[in-house]
Amino acid sequence: MYTLNSTKGYHVGQLNTLGWELTVCNALHPAGTPLRKILTRDDSFGHLLYDYLVRFVPMEKIARVIEVGGGYGYLMKDFLERNSTLEPCMLDISPFLLDKQKKALGEHNVSYREEDFLETDPAFLEGFDLVVLNENLGDFPTLVGLNEGLLRSSSGIADPILRSALHFFTRYDLEKPEGVFNLNIGALQAIERLCAAGIPYIYLGEHSCEAAVHEPLRPLICIESTGNPGRIALKGHDEYTIKFSYLESIARAFRYRSVRGPFADFIAFDMTESIKSILATRGREGDEAEMVCQFIEDLFQYEYMIMIKD
Repeated sequence: MYTLNSTKGYHVGQLNTLGWELTVCNALHPAGTPLRKILTRDDSFGHLLYDYLVRFVPMEKIARVIEVGGGYGYLMKDFLERNSTLEPCMLDISPFLLDKQKKALGEHNVSYREEDFLETDPAFLEGFDLVVLNENLGDFPTLVGLNEGLLRSSSGIADPILRSALHFFTRYDLEKPEGVFNLNIGALQAIERLCAAGIPYIYLGEHSCEAAVHEPLRPLICIESTGNPGRIALKGHDEYTIKFSYLESIARAFRYRSVRGPFADFIAFDMTESIKSILATRGREGDEAEMVCQFIEDLFQYEYMIMIKD
């Protein structure tokens, strides 16, 4: 009575552009894009993120870094511009995107692995100082249409997928939602693997189902957060928003402390009268205004979490 949403087939055999799902990272590339004009500091996503991570992560001491799902390679290219001593590994399920990354990072000493992260040998992860998963956790498998009755251990669960779901609720004391709900099973498995490997620093960023806007901006920035991972329909596949509080519970169990917030924490914009007008009219003043409105909403709909091993 549930379905398993998987994007693996799409990313392995069909993906040939990220144009259908403009990420926040890609929206700030290249220099000169209209969206960078509204920022407090006109810069790329990777530079802004790196400079923010320095507050929590000793980036000058980071050597081995692995990026899972590196898109077009823009983020890691920015990281290497900030710190040329990094030794990156790019791991991606998509041969198309790995090719893009090789072209973007060709001048640097980078290793590449084409594989499903959920099938990566756990021993391979040991020894990395930092892992980055930016705007891709929603691509991981999601259980759609679950209900608490399916997860009653007393009934004896034969389905291995449901047993895996029950494992997370019991092992990490996750609160079971009422009624029908969706579960980011792949994201939970990914974070459990990373924490079990003892990687000192973990950065996650994705569209959240628990996002919130602080009070002064609520009249202008409209986002809806149900607390239940929601479907995002894209060309050729569906993705799901992430329930970050579940990931935090796993992190705590492995003795990680977490820093969590909206992308707006490190991508600041100037709240000018023009921007207020764009937000008040929901971007109906033209194509550029619509793009700006969507981008600002994304800065609050997307959350990051920095996990630090104690």
